[in-house]
Amino acid sequence: MPFIGKQTDSVNSKIKKYSFTVTDSTQQNFTIASKGSDELQVFLNGVLLQENIDYTASTTQVSLTSNAVQNDIVDIQIYQSFVLADAVTQSASQATAISSAIALGG
Repeated sequence: MPFIGKQTDSVNSKIKKYSFTVTDSTQQNFTIASKGSDELQVFLNGVLLQENIDYTASTTQVSLTSNAVQNDIVDIQIYQSFVLADAVTQSASQATAISSAIALGG
């Protein structure tokens, strides 16, 4: 099956989820933390919004193009790519010991 979306060097990802209940009918901005390479989806009451039409996003904030209504639910999902080698951190001595054990078959 062909890839749909932005192709990255990594096939691994994790999802960071934010959920906001609007408390003020003038609220448009929602604070997030992402990287420039992350992809995100924004939902308003379960409906997927379109980037640059319904909202704009930066690495620290999602801004709706029109005000949300009190008690609306805004869900934001951020898809963060990572290289599998970055998923586990260890000291250089541990890495050397593991590499040696693998190379020796034990």
